[in-house]
Formats: sequence, C-alpha cells, structure tokens
Amino acid sequence: MIPIEKNTLLLGVAAIGLFFAGCAGTPDTNPLLQEAQTAYQEAENDTEVVKNAPVALDEAEEALVKAQRALEQGKETEVVNHEAYIAQQRIKIAKETALLYAAQDEVKRAESQRQEVLIQARQAEAAASEQRAEQAGQRAEESRREAAAEREEAEAARDAAMAAQERAEQLAKRVNELEAQQTERGLVLTLGDVLFDVNEATLKSGGERAVNQLTNFLQEYPERNVLIEGHTDNTGSDSYNQQLSQRRANAVRQALITSGIAGTRIRATGLGEQFPKASNNTGAGRQQNRRVEVIISDKSGEIPDRQ
Repeated sequence: MIPIEKNTLLLGVAAIGLFFAGCAGTPDTNPLLQEAQTAYQEAENDTEVVKNAPVALDEAEEALVKAQRALEQGKETEVVNHEAYIAQQRIKIAKETALLYAAQDEVKRAESQRQEVLIQARQAEAAASEQRAEQAGQRAEESRREAAAEREEAEAARDAAMAAQERAEQLAKRVNELEAQQTERGLVLTLGDVLFDVNEATLKSGGERAVNQLTNFLQEYPERNVLIEGHTDNTGSDSYNQQLSQRRANAVRQALITSGIAGTRIRATGLGEQFPKASNNTGAGRQQNRRVEVIISDKSGEIPDRQ
C-alpha cells in the first residue's frame, strides 16, 4: 500500500502531467517506461516484496515517478529511457531482496530445527550418562565427566551454529549493499552503460562508487575472486565491439587494483556482442546489453565457465 505522502506526491506528479498536457498535448508513450510500470505493479502486488523489501520498493517507486515526470515534461527519449531503466533495476533489486530475505528465513527455520534436534539428542545422551553413572557406582564419576563433556559439546555446537548464522547474515547484508544478484555462476554485479561515457572506457563517478563498494567487499572476503566481463550491443563492427568491451573490463580491473585488490584475484575479458541480455532491436534493449558484469566467486575462489 502506498503511504499518504506518496499518494500526495503521485497526485502532484499527475497534476503536473495534466498541466503540460493542456499546454502541449498528451506526451508520447514510452515502451520501457510502460514495462517498468507493469513490473512495479507486479512487485507492489507481491506480499513477499511488500513485507521483505519495503525500502527497496519505495526506491523503485521514486525512480518510477521520476521517469514518469521526465516523460510528461517532454524530455528526450534517451533521458526517459535512462530513468525508466533505473526504475526497472530498482524493481529488480526489490524482488531479489524479497527472495533473499525469504530464503534467509527458510534457512534460519531449518537451522533452528536442526540445532534443536541436536541439542535435544545431546541432552538426552547426557541424561542417560548420568543415570548410568548413578547405577554403576564405581563408574559414576567417569560418567558424570562424560555427561559434562557432552553438554559442553552441545553448547559449543549451538555457539558454532549461531556464529555461522551471523556470518551468513553479514554476507547477505553486504550482497544487498552491492546490489548483486545470485546466479549459478556466483554473485553478479552489473555496471550499466550509463556509468561510462559513450564509446569510452573511462568510469564515471557512479561507476567509481560501485568499484569502491566492490573493493570493500573483496577486502572483507579475501578468499573470493572476480571475473570481469565486458559486453556491448550489436551496433558497430565485431572487432570494434570486442575492443570496446575489453577496454571497459580492463578499466574496472585497473580501478580495483588501484584500490588495493591484488591483480591475481581479478580476471578481465571482453565478450563484445556475444551474450545479449535483451533484444538489440530496441534502444532500451541495446542499453541493457551495453554493460560490464562482475562475477564474484564462492568461498573456493572458483568461477564456473560461461555455458
């Protein structure tokens, strides 16, 4: 449910749109914005998203309102597409955040049950040991020591489980801060085309912020490595796209090295237009295809090859 102040904001935006509509006619529709609006409606109707990712959903709504305002103000299509693209990404983040927290809840429930069974089993064995000690006479002291050791082991197991859970929660928090997505190859952080100048491989300030966050993550988890993959749309020749994608991947790798991450932990490759995320038949699709993806390994440091 959208709060009253947000309803007021949306009504304000609608009023602005009606004002401009009266002055300059109804603004053209925008396919990318329509897709973002549909995606947001689905997310807003998803109880898991509303419950587990309210902040991310609010940010998605704000981005969507900004995109709608850009359209109603008659701004250029590229500007509207850019804002709509950001709204789409925020919506995806909200959905992924909801899935992440739902998965964490399930893991916590399962782990809690497992630990309870383990503790009960250890406690039962300890009680049985104490009873045998009382009946055995000469073996009483030894049995009590065994029971005490088993209790300590049960407590140690519980403490270890709690520590593991805390580490998992901390990792989940850091992943959420990175806005990375879990895939079969590992965690994937996507740097969009808007973080580079057109046809250039120099990171803008937004890209540098993302690299700083990634640097902090890699410093906190030194056992993890990264593979940086550059991608382009199908505009231009194959050789040019290959070179541009490689230069952009190299730029991200160099930024990480400059920030203090060892070069031995980083691989960079340019894949050109080989692996599009969307159709190259639309501007919005081509914009999604122009990207740099950073794949973060698991604890083993290994990253599966792209299938």
